[in-house]
Amino acid sequence: MLKHFTYLLAFILSGFFALAQSTPTTSPNYKGSSEYDLKNYKGDPRDRLILEVNYTNWLGVPKGIKSDWKCIGFAFATMFDKPFGSSNFSLGYGLGFYAHNYSSNANFVYQLDSTNSTVTTILEPKTIPYIANRYNERSFEIPIELRFRTKTATMFKIMLGGKIGYVVSDFRKTDDADGRVRRYNTQNINRLRYGLVFRIGVEQVCLTASYYLSEVFTKNGPKGVIPYSVGIAIIPY
Repeated sequence: MLKHFTYLLAFILSGFFALAQSTPTTSPNYKGSSEYDLKNYKGDPRDRLILEVNYTNWLGVPKGIKSDWKCIGFAFATMFDKPFGSSNFSLGYGLGFYAHNYSSNANFVYQLDSTNSTVTTILEPKTIPYIANRYNERSFEIPIELRFRTKTATMFKIMLGGKIGYVVSDFRKTDDADGRVRRYNTQNINRLRYGLVFRIGVEQVCLTASYYLSEVFTKNGPKGVIPYSVGIAIIPY
């Protein structure tokens, strides 16, 4: 699957670069070499509303835990865009909402220590058949990113930055032989989230990816579990 995704990404990027290098049409009333040259370019705010549909998953899960195709998440952000003079670059910052969905065979199990004072969360493969089994969390985030946009007729853009957020709610939903159950407030979840974000595309459509540097669980949960996402971003304006 990863190999096929790499080939698809390479194909799409080659198309983006070809579009980015296309020659713009010069206005008949413009007296100069090009209406898109740096001297006459005025940086206007852009990319202020970002909507994403993502494939969301975890890295570093314990052995035997497997995700499925139903790991679909959503995100949106409202952004301020501050161009750096007449250059190709700008700074974006704002407020976003992120819904991360992890659909898998993971069973969340709580264990008490010998003094019954500390609860540890572990992940084990489910041993009974199930229809649905997923963990969902919702976060508010503050993104900040450096943006590059070309001055061509078809605008090519690259955006790289980071974000920090807080998980405001979470739940686990299971549908199996024991019935349909939804459980809230999973123990030992790391509420603080921070990581990297990347987008590349043309005009209103971009490929997007997020990789978090913070782990899903605290020290009393599974170690080294990292969330990430890849998807499509639509930028209306």
